[in-house]
Amino acid sequence: MKRYINKVTAGAFLLLLPFSALLFTGCENDEFYYQDTDKIWLSGDPAQQATSDSTLVTFALEDKTTTTLDVNIIANLTGAMSDHDRSFKLVVVDSLTNVSSDAYELGTCVLPANQYKVTVPVKVKRTVSGIDLKKNFAKVTFRVVDDSELTPSVDDRLTYSVVWCDYLIQPESWSVISYYLGSFTQARYRFIIDQTGMTDFSAYNNNYSWIIGFQSLMIRLLQDWNNDPANANSEYGWPYLNDNGQPLKYGQGV
Repeated sequence: MKRYINKVTAGAFLLLLPFSALLFTGCENDEFYYQDTDKIWLSGDPAQQATSDSTLVTFALEDKTTTTLDVNIIANLTGAMSDHDRSFKLVVVDSLTNVSSDAYELGTCVLPANQYKVTVPVKVKRTVSGIDLKKNFAKVTFRVVDDSELTPSVDDRLTYSVVWCDYLIQPESWSVISYYLGSFTQARYRFIIDQTGMTDFSAYNNNYSWIIGFQSLMIRLLQDWNNDPANANSEYGWPYLNDNGQPLKYGQGV
């Protein structure tokens, strides 16, 4: 099952600092529907935790056999619906893209009859030439340009970026547990995922009895893992290591 990443907060991860400003604006679409005529503007899929100008996904939450992910761009119409299909055109913005065309596949750019919007899938690949996705992100940015039937609409909604990587990223809901379990690290998050399957903690915001209980659970699970000789050859070290190479810990102030 494909899982997408929550909106990240400032300082969540160092590897994306040059790009972090791209990820914080909201995704409010309705106000643009009737401000123009027969034109296209772009947004992201709310189901994929999109922002107004980008969607970020990671392969790190997927099975190791997963080689592609579909990221959705929404093409929205300003103006009146038509009784026939109409094409529109998206081109790559080279200055805002760091991959070649073989790293992704853009879906069909056609607005169906009697529709105000259409989903255009972008299939991104886990292996990208020239980029180690376990350390750096890949990015492709598309822009609406003139076409014979539908043309560009709102100036600040004409481009949309798809960003992907293969390392864990701090979810917005980490703030729910950070005080009791420690600041975000990939190792701390990865151990939680491997042991509990949890990737989102928003349902437990201000539920301190659950949070304290979860803290105790993770401390015990980590102790059990470190005491098990079967883990002696683990790729994560034995004892389990944090991102800085020191033994991983859970608790306040770590």
